[in-house]
Amino acid sequence: MDFKRIEWIFLIVFIGINIFLGIELWQTPTLLSAGSTPAQTDIKSETSADQITIPKVNDKQEDGYYLAAKTDNSWIKKATQQVKGQVENNSSENLIYVHLDKPITLSKNKKEALRQVMRFKDDSQNVYQGKNYTYLSELFEGDDYIFNQKTKYGEFFAATARLHIIVKDNQIVSYSQSYVDDLNPVRERQNTISSKAAVDSLYTYSELPNNSKVILLKQVYTKLLTVKGNTIYIPTWLAAIENNTSKTVTLKRVNAFTGTIIQNNVTTDDSKE
Repeated sequence: MDFKRIEWIFLIVFIGINIFLGIELWQTPTLLSAGSTPAQTDIKSETSADQITIPKVNDKQEDGYYLAAKTDNSWIKKATQQVKGQVENNSSENLIYVHLDKPITLSKNKKEALRQVMRFKDDSQNVYQGKNYTYLSELFEGDDYIFNQKTKYGEFFAATARLHIIVKDNQIVSYSQSYVDDLNPVRERQNTISSKAAVDSLYTYSELPNNSKVILLKQVYTKLLTVKGNTIYIPTWLAAIENNTSKTVTLKRVNAFTGTIIQNNVTTDDSKE
């Protein structure tokens, strides 16, 4: 294929993505601005009356991009050559599975065990780009350890950017890994709503049930859609809401550009994207 034709294809794809995002923004009303709430009421008082505990929030705006990632499995080859252990790859899912030749025994002390896992993760012979993954202790329970990828644009919360270290009988035995590479902004940097506005939106649209607690509120990138071979990610306020009685945790997402609720809510393993 000649270079001129490649240029035209890239231009068409780029224009297509921008047209789609423009339509999406036009169809979605901007319900919240940096310093306003969707209803002129004291949300904090109302949430307190409904026995909803919220974390400390403020009116500070952040910023972010629409990001596009091309489907690229080249990292898998690099990882396979770099890490120790038996590597299986699943190119269609952009995943690798690594089985350790010699399991690593962890301390029975939880804090020390986490330090051991972090040292394992950060060793380039164990995990490809392991230092680019961060742990969210609020969301994941059980014996396994799950990390989300961080990039120069921010942290991701997506099945396409995750490290899952599997522990059996108090030993690290294997892990699965996905990795987002070749990220590019498809629009200029834009302001995002504040943490306070995100909570206001969740409450106004009845996404905060009575007798619950918001145990995590964090701006991350989550998957919006896939178009023309590119996966689009957007800044999102991710809220983990714990029921005070059952202790079950539900995850909700707020579009950090528009303040609207993203209805296809994610699970902790992000399997329903």
